[in-house]
Amino acid sequence: MVIMPCFYNKSIAFFYNRSGKHLATEWNTVSKLVMGLGITVCIFIMLANLLVMVAIYVNHRFHFPIYYLMANLAAADFFVGLLLRQGLIDTSLTASVANLLAIAIERHVMVFRMQLHMQMSNRQVVVVIVVIWTMAIVMGAIPSVGWNCICDIENCSNMAPLYSDSYLVLWVIFNLVTFVVMVVLYAHIFGYVRQRTMRMSQHSPGPWRNRDTMMSLLKTVVVVLGAFIICWTPGLALLLLDVCCPQCEVLAYEKFFLLVAEFNSAMNPIIYSYCDKEMSATFRQILCCQRGENPSGPTEGSDRWASSLKHTILAGVHSNDHSVV
Repeated sequence: MVIMPCFYNKSIAFFYNRSGKHLATEWNTVSKLVMGLGITVCIFIMLANLLVMVAIYVNHRFHFPIYYLMANLAAADFFVGLLLRQGLIDTSLTASVANLLAIAIERHVMVFRMQLHMQMSNRQVVVVIVVIWTMAIVMGAIPSVGWNCICDIENCSNMAPLYSDSYLVLWVIFNLVTFVVMVVLYAHIFGYVRQRTMRMSQHSPGPWRNRDTMMSLLKTVVVVLGAFIICWTPGLALLLLDVCCPQCEVLAYEKFFLLVAEFNSAMNPIIYSYCDKEMSATFRQILCCQRGENPSGPTEGSDRWASSLKHTILAGVHSNDHSVV
């Protein structure tokens, strides 16, 4: 049995140089442009997600489970913008993906139960958030506590020189499985709403008053899925390619795909917050240092959405009952 030597006494530069990912000693024009763009994106991510968290805190209309999850998503994306070290990036991205899954589940339950908000106590929401961050921290800390390539240098990743290929495969599979689950959930929502609205349009006399509401929901689903696919798939595919094809020149595209993944954290506040008129109004009040009325209770737009959705689905059900009779 051959015992592989460990390289605890080696510097980070040793692992980077060995993988071909040389630490920059001189900055050329391309490196400066990429770094400048990366810093700009990170600053925008931090400010945008900080604005989301402040808006949810100051507006009592947002003190519901779905908005708490959105705030937690914004917190995860905020830490993505810091880009301090690989472990923190992995933790933040894992928490971000887990939050997206939690929001998808919440929306799925809300649509099928025809509820404005999930019937969850603040304690239950805190438990969900703690579980998300516990899982994310564990995933990000695993390489630091032993699952690395310091004692198995032949299996070091080229893109993450201190990380073991096997760990990266696990991390990629986790994200891909989460992605598939989200696709299934949103596809189920899409099919359910489309089926109900089509039945309503066929059996209800007069104009289809709820068409705009339903189409808005479907467009939101498409935007969410499209953003996730565009921003995450290239990076995940590149990580798998790095493991399965060591001779491939993946490092030439690494920085570009990292920026694409970063853009997802910048887009989440837009997708989940700016589509909400009440959230947009709160943003303007914060940025303009204005004081607005924040009565407790659900937002007016959310009330209309839930009422419209419930009316649409129930109308479809009643129409089916009459047609059967």
